[in-house]
Amino acid sequence: MHSLFVVSLTMLLAVSPEVDLTSLNGESASGNLKSLSKSAINLKQGETSKDVSLSGVLNVRFPKNRFQRSLQSPFIIRLSDGSNFPIQSIQSNERQIKISGDQTGTLILPAKNVSSIRFESLNSNIRAAWEKLLRSKNNKDLLVIQKENVLDFIDGVIGSVTDEKIQFFTGDDEVAVNRKRVFGIIYAREPVSETPPFCSIRLTNNGLIHASSITYADQEFKATLQNGVQAKFAPQSIANLDFSQGKVRYLSDLEPRNIEYTPFFDTVWKYRKDKHRDGGPLRLDGKEYSRGLYIHSKTLLQYRIKNQYRNFRAIMGIDDSVPGIGFVYVEIKGDGRILYSGNVRSADPPIELNLDVRGVRDFEILVDFGDNLEICDHLDLCNARLIK
Repeated sequence: MHSLFVVSLTMLLAVSPEVDLTSLNGESASGNLKSLSKSAINLKQGETSKDVSLSGVLNVRFPKNRFQRSLQSPFIIRLSDGSNFPIQSIQSNERQIKISGDQTGTLILPAKNVSSIRFESLNSNIRAAWEKLLRSKNNKDLLVIQKENVLDFIDGVIGSVTDEKIQFFTGDDEVAVNRKRVFGIIYAREPVSETPPFCSIRLTNNGLIHASSITYADQEFKATLQNGVQAKFAPQSIANLDFSQGKVRYLSDLEPRNIEYTPFFDTVWKYRKDKHRDGGPLRLDGKEYSRGLYIHSKTLLQYRIKNQYRNFRAIMGIDDSVPGIGFVYVEIKGDGRILYSGNVRSADPPIELNLDVRGVRDFEILVDFGDNLEICDHLDLCNARLIK
C-alpha cells in the first residue's frame, strides 16, 4: 500500500501543467504542456499532440497557478534589464551578488547587473518617493533610510552586503551599517541597451524575470537570464510566459507625435490609455480589456511607426458604460492612404480590425462626430496593437 501511494503521488506530481496559449493572430489554444524548445511548444490535447511555432506565440498562461504572497516579507531585487523579484537572503561583494529565493532558488549575479535592493515593504506614503529615487541619475550609490513616512539617503559606495550588515564608504570613512536600519540600496549603474527579451517570465509571487531563452523538459523550466545566468523554475511557480517583446507594440505604450482634439460642446474629453474616461476598464459587449485606447469624438491621433510592422489589430466599439446612442465615424490611415473607414454605433457588435500596415511610416486614427453630435461618443480600441 505504501509503495502504491508513492507511485500514485509521483504520477500526480508528474502531470504536465495546463496552459492557455494566445497567438499573434488572436487565436487561442489550450492543453497540457509537454515540452518547450527554442523554436516550438508542444501541447497535448486529448489523445493528440500539437507543435506550435514560437514565432507566432504571444503568451502562455498557466490558469491553475494562482498568485500568492509570502508570509515572510521578502526583499525585492531589481536588475538593470527591468527584472524584479522577491528574494529571502543576500550576500554580495564588489564583483558578485548571491541571492536565494523561494521560486528562483540560489543565483549568483554579476554585481554590475543589479540596480537596487529593497529590504522593506512599500506603502502609499513612500511608494512615489522610492520610485523617484529609482529613476534618478546618480554618480554614487545611495543608502536609503526611512524616517516615518519620509525616505532620506546618503550617497557613497556600497561594499559587501549580508543579511546583518552593509559595508558603506562615504568619503574616507568606512561604516558597517545595520542592515535592519536600511530601507534599500540603489546602485549607480550605467544605462543598459534596451534589448527585447526572448521571454518575460511572470512568477506566482509576482516576480518578473526577463530571459534570453527558456525551455521545458522533465517537469522543469530552464531559463537563461539576459545577463547569462542560468535559472530553474518548477512549473507551479510560473503564472505566465510572455513572448510578445519585439513582436507586438501596444498603442498605449506609444506616444502620438501629434494629437488634435475638437470638442462639439465645451466639455473636454481627453483620450486615455488602458482605461475608460472614468478610470475603469475598457468594456465591450460585456467583456473587460486591460489594454487599449479610449477616444472621444473629435480626436485625431498620429503615430510614426517607421515601417516596422505588418499588421494593426484591435477590437473596436462604443464602451458599454454609456447608453445606446453613441455614434462615431472612424477613419484609419497609413501614409495618407485610407486603411479603414466606417460608422460605429452603440447598437453594433464589436468590430475586429486587422489592417495591413506593411511599409507604413505614419499611422493615424481619426474618431469623428457621428449623427448624434458628440453625445456618448466614447469609442474603445481594445487590445490595439501593432504586430511585426
